[in-house]
Amino acid sequence: MDAEEGRENESVNLADDPSNRAMVQMVLHLLPREILLDILSRLPITSLIHFKTTSHTGYDLIADPRLPPMFCNRVSNSNPCLILFNYNSRVSQQLYFLDGEGCGRRVRKIDPPQHLEAYKLVGSCNGLLCVYDPTIAYPTFGDSWASDALLIYNPFVGDAVRIPPGDQFFESIEVFGFGFHPRTGEFKLVRIVYYQKMIIVEDPALGVEDPDGGLDTVDESMVEVFTVGTTEWRNKGAPPPPLAFESGPPSALVEGSLHWVTLVGMGGVDPIIGIISFELADEVFEEIPHPPCQRFVSRDYSLSVLNGCLSAVGSVETEHFDIWVMKQYRVKESWVKQFSFDPYLPRGWPVNTSSSVSRVSKIICALKNGEILLQYTNSSLVSYDPVENRFKTLQISGLPNQFQALPFLPSLFSAKATMNLQS
Repeated sequence: MDAEEGRENESVNLADDPSNRAMVQMVLHLLPREILLDILSRLPITSLIHFKTTSHTGYDLIADPRLPPMFCNRVSNSNPCLILFNYNSRVSQQLYFLDGEGCGRRVRKIDPPQHLEAYKLVGSCNGLLCVYDPTIAYPTFGDSWASDALLIYNPFVGDAVRIPPGDQFFESIEVFGFGFHPRTGEFKLVRIVYYQKMIIVEDPALGVEDPDGGLDTVDESMVEVFTVGTTEWRNKGAPPPPLAFESGPPSALVEGSLHWVTLVGMGGVDPIIGIISFELADEVFEEIPHPPCQRFVSRDYSLSVLNGCLSAVGSVETEHFDIWVMKQYRVKESWVKQFSFDPYLPRGWPVNTSSSVSRVSKIICALKNGEILLQYTNSSLVSYDPVENRFKTLQISGLPNQFQALPFLPSLFSAKATMNLQS
């Protein structure tokens, strides 16, 4: 056990000791409630959840309706927390949580809603996670899609909002997006489905369907949108060709629009790899100009949000990395090469690791000290100091071998309260 982990466990043991618990209870009764709430609002979310289970007084304080907005204000001015997940898993994922201030420098497992045997992450927004169970979201042909296959929930409060099933298709591939639009105040889910449709083969001589000609399949696609608080998905038709989405990490949410790297070529232009957005208020697709450099015409780059702006990271033949930021949304000329640096070998990696393996796979977020948090090849977290041009591998216990990470602002508001739903 390392020293930091020992200190973390020591603090838990002190809180659980009966004599110290009595002292804590005495302090809780002596201090004014407003001061107690102010103190609690400064604690990490995991400490608050633990405190909630220690006594009736603790539960009562955490349940105080004044605490969630106070905590939200504090956490919005701190380093983002992280949600980590093993995205490449075909069947199920394990979600992990890392406090933004690195308390104990150890990840904690996040439990799924109790009735889900397996789950995968669709996305996160405003302290909520959207997950689905792939074992019941993709039933055998002819069965019904389970009513609890798709959920939105707060992992620290525990309540969940069930999303009704969408249309079912044979041999389908689905891509999800989850986000919030500040203008409409609505949370929405986007579902892009690629599926095969069975048709009756036409008789070439007659030019009509021939019942005896047999069956064939054709490739089809469809977009569905669900507004949280309503009761059904809305069919938006097929995505504009030649879009070719791939099931991958959650999309970047900027200015109320979801973004993916995909095959684009709208308006009769020859298709290339680029950026496509889906605007959640007007529910339309739009092509977003990519950074003005040749290497961003392949899928070998990723999108993120950096200080509220759409950003992209790419490499030049794996020997150099550039971080581009779109300073003014949707304006091609506003792309700026914000950072540029040489390859870095994360601590603990073999010294003979090639630069094609040790590569930046994603920008996670900007930290309050001006550093940039990066993910290297799905297995290391690295902070980059642009002033000193210096890298530092974060030493964190409990990290899975392969993972994806995304910033997350924890919340004490329930899922229903966050989305303005009636109980």
